[in-house]
Formats: sequence, structure tokens, C-alpha cells
Amino acid sequence: AAYTGILGDQEFASTLTCSFLVGLATVVVSTALVVPTAFWVRLKLPRIRPVVEFITLLPFMVPPVVLVFGLISTYSQPPLPLMESSAGATALLVAAYVVLSLPYMYRAADAGLSDIDVRSLTEAGQILGAGWPTILLRIILPNVRVAVLSGAFLTLAIVIGEFTIASFLGRPA
Repeated sequence: AAYTGILGDQEFASTLTCSFLVGLATVVVSTALVVPTAFWVRLKLPRIRPVVEFITLLPFMVPPVVLVFGLISTYSQPPLPLMESSAGATALLVAAYVVLSLPYMYRAADAGLSDIDVRSLTEAGQILGAGWPTILLRIILPNVRVAVLSGAFLTLAIVIGEFTIASFLGRPA
């Protein structure tokens, strides 16, 4: 009876829809941030890979409550008073979720990049006249599509299951 009541509630449907939309935005931003970074680290800066891996693990060390109170105290006053508008609070929510999903998305993208020969594919693209955006979007991304999708599903699961940050930011979750 409890599940029937929840599924029949109009507010539940709207908050679940909002969570999915925020989750999709988080997946897009995470992919746009992590895949080029992991690609560049693997291709040009392999010596700093341990540093990047450590940075991506930092969200495990910071509790979500500390993260959200840091965001609120930083972005509730000028020069960027994002907490004053609904769109600003949603942007902060997406940014917080990107930070929370960073370990999962980076590991997934890095695993996908380790399965392909990044250097040969990049050189082949350059020989054929492709620029960096074309190489990334039309050569690398399709080859790591499965890995990025696994990171995207983990990210979506985090967003749907996370309540603390959305609650403190005043967003429906």
C-alpha cells in the first residue's frame, strides 16, 4: 500500500523527473570534463596520472554535508550569488553531483582508454587531417563508449540516490 501511495503521488513523479533531468545534466558535464582530461593525461602527461587519480579520489574523503555547506557559504553571497535563484541552485546541485561522481566517471573513462591504443588512434587522426575536437569526438569517444556508459549509469545512480545535497540546496529530490 505504501508503494502504491508513493507511485500515485503527483509530487513523487515531479521530483523523480527533476532528479533524472539533473542526473542527465550531471552525466553530460561529467563526460565533457572527464573524458578529455583522461585522454590528455594518458596521451601527453602520463607522469601526472597518479596525481590525477588521487584528485579524483578526494570526493570519497569529503562528506556530502561538508560539500553542500561549503557550496552554500561560498555561493550565497556576491560575487556569485547562485543560491538566490532556482537555476543557480540547480547549477550548484549539478556541480556537486559532478564532484561526487568524479571517482566513478574517471575510473570508467580511464579503463576504457586503457583498452585502446590512444596514441596510434590519435596519430592516425592527425595524419588524416583531423583536429583535436574531431579526434576526441569522432575517434576516441566512440571507442570508449561502453566505458563512458558504465560511468554514466553509476553517476545516474548516485544522483537518484543522493538526498542530502539536494535537500540542503532546496531542490526537489
